[in-house]
Amino acid sequence: MNLIIGIIAFLFMLSIIVVIHEFGHFIMAKKFGVYCNEFSIGMGPALYQKKGKETTFSVRAIPFGGYVMMAGEQDGSQDEEDDWLKNVPNERKLNNISVWKQVVIMLAGVTMNFILAYGLFTGLAMARGYVVEDAKPIVYEVVENSPAQKAGLQKDDEIIKVVNGSESITPARQYDVIEFIQYNPTESTYTIRRGEETMELKITPNYNKETQTYEIGSIATSYARPIAWYEAFKAGWDDMIDSGMSIFRSLGQLVKGKGYENLSGPVGILNLTQKTTQLGLMSYLSLFALISLNIGIFNLLPIPALDGGRVLILLIERITRKKINERIVENVILASFVLLIGIFLFATYNDIMKMF
Repeated sequence: MNLIIGIIAFLFMLSIIVVIHEFGHFIMAKKFGVYCNEFSIGMGPALYQKKGKETTFSVRAIPFGGYVMMAGEQDGSQDEEDDWLKNVPNERKLNNISVWKQVVIMLAGVTMNFILAYGLFTGLAMARGYVVEDAKPIVYEVVENSPAQKAGLQKDDEIIKVVNGSESITPARQYDVIEFIQYNPTESTYTIRRGEETMELKITPNYNKETQTYEIGSIATSYARPIAWYEAFKAGWDDMIDSGMSIFRSLGQLVKGKGYENLSGPVGILNLTQKTTQLGLMSYLSLFALISLNIGIFNLLPIPALDGGRVLILLIERITRKKINERIVENVILASFVLLIGIFLFATYNDIMKMF
């Protein structure tokens, strides 16, 4: 039963995020007069279609992704001989409108994802009526028989520095330590302040299969601060920015070649959704906000198949004042699709391996 609820919650979350994203593209395309042949939720064979004034609205069999088919997209999906495209005036084609309008249309999807995430973060803060202050990197409790205890870490010790090879941090909060451990799960040197004394401890984290995270067994404590309803708008913004910065730091680690084992695809997100639904609506909506933010940021990456890549191509053309050959653009976009499929398969493999 929990699995069924998890699947339904997962599909609902993904569908809403995709609809919001594609609606951003759609509404701005219509605003600028671009002809939209189809608005599709999902991929693959059509399960349901309804013809609007000029746009066909579709629900397709595979509930991952979606798209708005705009006239003049240079992604190789259109042929000038297509029946629907033959009668579309040039001024209503995406590649014939001004560059700034194309950029606005391309970025409208991620903007809607950010708006959705902010709305959810704000609503959650308002519903809670309090914010949790960041826990400082001061040990409140040491787990029995944990790596931290075996290394000699004690209650009230303050972690002032962590070093792992060439990587190091001076943590301002406990989350900084936790995040550092995930990308550096080997032995690290912890500089500890204990009263007036400073010392160094070497600690190697353990992997927790249940939470799928690395841990040393050091627990910090944080405090809740009540807020008025209007303070929730700032709290929601702070939560979104904090989560966004964490995502960017994760991307930075991937560029360095670290953290690939932490990549998750649909299987991992489904598993996480199932767990959060068991914890209640607030946990589910928190995940909802985080996934919407993740998808928005991911789509900003300069990969040609994504919105950020399309914008990059437009900016290159604008700077060089020269149109890139359409066939080259199509091939680059196709190649980036192959790259994304590879990442998708690798992340799915990661998810499956974590289950055993």
